[in-house]
Amino acid sequence: MSKDDVTEDHVRCAAVALTTVFESLGAEHQALVSEAASTAARERRGTVTRMSEEIAQTASTVSSTIVELATVRGLRDLGIRRQFAKDGKGGDYSPLLTLADPVDTLYDIVHYLSEAADTLGRAYEPTKKNPGLAVARCPRQMTLAFSSLRAALDAVCADLSTHDAGVAKDHESTRRLLIQLQDRVCPTVPSQGTGPSAEEVATAIRADPEVARAAAAALAGMA
Repeated sequence: MSKDDVTEDHVRCAAVALTTVFESLGAEHQALVSEAASTAARERRGTVTRMSEEIAQTASTVSSTIVELATVRGLRDLGIRRQFAKDGKGGDYSPLLTLADPVDTLYDIVHYLSEAADTLGRAYEPTKKNPGLAVARCPRQMTLAFSSLRAALDAVCADLSTHDAGVAKDHESTRRLLIQLQDRVCPTVPSQGTGPSAEEVATAIRADPEVARAAAAALAGMA
């Protein structure tokens, strides 16, 4: 396998992972929008609305990054790597801009992935008055989103490591952030047949007070 084949695999893996991130964010955004619409308390509604907006911003960043990855692949397929214009004697002519370079674009992509992680961090930052809102409404999908965003970061850093051995270390803080977010905001998904966890029940109640009222009515009927 040639060097280009290896790097192409990294680009493909990153694109597949980010497509998974984009798809997974849909359920969470839908749940947050619905929750905001049904929440009467102004401050609580504002927090949930902000969360939904930051999920939407993350999706936008991810979408743009997938296009950038496609650009990297296209540049490599076309053999375009920072070509200069030529002067009258055929030498490099630097006053004009160079054509795009796949490596430079990958550095931009790592920055975009860090931005996406930071936006998710802001989305799930606990507030003083409503810290319990800082949890995923759709933990299965968000667990996949966090892990896939991390996989995309790893793939891009692996590609860039052929040019910059320290790139993965430089972005280790972003990787740690994604792991911490997944652990903190995604309630443990129970195995089939064990029923919802206490955190999942609490999340459902926070998302829809009618759940609490229905549960109380059901328990009263069993007494």
